[in-house]
Formats: sequence, C-alpha cells, structure tokens
Amino acid sequence: MRKVIFSLLVIIAGFVAGKASAQTTGTKIGYFDSEQMANLMPEMKTVQTKIQAFQRDSLGTQKDQLDTLFNNAQNTYKNDSLAKKSASILGYDRQKLQELYSQEIQWSQYQQQATQNKYYELAGPTFQKVHDALEKAAKENHVTTVVKIDALEWIDDKQVINMFIPVAKILGVTLPNQNTTSPNASTPAAGK
Repeated sequence: MRKVIFSLLVIIAGFVAGKASAQTTGTKIGYFDSEQMANLMPEMKTVQTKIQAFQRDSLGTQKDQLDTLFNNAQNTYKNDSLAKKSASILGYDRQKLQELYSQEIQWSQYQQQATQNKYYELAGPTFQKVHDALEKAAKENHVTTVVKIDALEWIDDKQVINMFIPVAKILGVTLPNQNTTSPNASTPAAGK
C-alpha cells in the first residue's frame, strides 16, 4: 500500500513540476495571414499588372488562335459534307472538329490554371519576403507557433500575439489600421 501511495505521489509531483516548467517557458502563439500581408506590399500591384497583361497578351492570343482553328474546322466539315466527300475524309474532319471542340470546352480550366501558375511565379518572391519577415518577427518575439487567425479560438487576447505589426515593421509596410490589435477586428493590423 505504501508503494502505491508513494508511486502516486511521485507521479503527481512529476505532473506539477512539468506544468510549472511549461508555464515558465511558455509557448507563445501568434496569428498571421501571409496572403493579406503580401497584398499590402507595393510589389503586388506590379504582379497584378503583369497577370492582366499575361491574360490579355498570351492567353488571349491563344484563345483567338483556338477559335480560328475551330471555326476553320467547322467550315471545312460543312464544305466537305456539301461536296459529298468520302466517309474517310468526313471522319477525319469530324475527329478534328471534336478535338478542337473539346479544347474549347476545357479552355476556361486551362486559362485558370495558367493564370494561377503565372501568379505563383510572379508573386513567389513577395511571399518569400513575407515568410522571411515572419520568421524574423517570430524569433524576435519568441513566438513558437504561428497560425491563421481563423484557426484559433481563445478567451484571453493576451495569450496570442498579433504578428501583423512586427512583420509590417520589418517589411516597411503601413497597415490600414495599426491602432487596432484585437483579433476580433477586421483589419490586417488586427489579424483578419
């Protein structure tokens, strides 16, 4: 019986010591949204301009070429049908028309994917800057974990650190409203 009580006391003492140790070292949690911060940076205006030019100049030209090929294939099929060409020629024309029709249908998905890839290519350096600044701010503020604001629910605002302000200082970005530091507000300074 003594051994059981002694064992329980040792276990309880271990829990108490572990809890006290955890409270003194503490885990600091910060909240942040990289995309919001990146969108506040001046470089993103250039990215948006380049994306629009890409959509207009590159993708627009490709779409025009596809439309022309489709219309030509449609006209060829109609003309060959009226001229009563052989079944093999009409079969070839029909197959070509179906391939182009399929490309036309899949165009919006292709355009969306190409635009997204171009965005990541152009915005990548900006997001890397934001990531590096966040890493630096987290080290300076002794923050061990950073999450998006909507990933957390807490009762005491003092338990969680707003990382927007220190990251903005490192990047030299002015936040829309730096007076607000509550995680319940809707500005980037507030973490939303």
